[in-house]
Amino acid sequence: MFKKWGIANNKDMLDKRSEALLRIVNEECREGSYKVLEVDDLIRAMPHKYKIDSEGIAQLMGYLSSGEYVSVKYGDEQVFCVSPLPRGRRMFEVEQDEKKFRKRVKFRYFLFFIVGAAIAFGVTLATSYISKTFLNLM
Repeated sequence: MFKKWGIANNKDMLDKRSEALLRIVNEECREGSYKVLEVDDLIRAMPHKYKIDSEGIAQLMGYLSSGEYVSVKYGDEQVFCVSPLPRGRRMFEVEQDEKKFRKRVKFRYFLFFIVGAAIAFGVTLATSYISKTFLNLM
């Protein structure tokens, strides 16, 4: 829907695990600065269906870093010092923009429905009144 206006959907470039980790990094680093995240906390925050271990976190962090989604200042087996980069933050900003846009569209449809129902009710009421008046004249 947003592709019409030139807003690309960058999620096509990430798999579900990378996207989940990037979402966690964005949530933890909301102000955009570097933050030290423990690998154990990242593993707990990841959806259980992915069954990620510390090695998997390190691989995903490397992938996100090489794709310029996050900046990794340092990392080892226990902690990573990371900050989301504009490309990584933009993915979720576009997602939020899309959700807001969908809400507005749904509200407009609801409003059109209410106005249409009111007009239909008014026409029915007017028709009923006119027919009663016309039949009483005859």
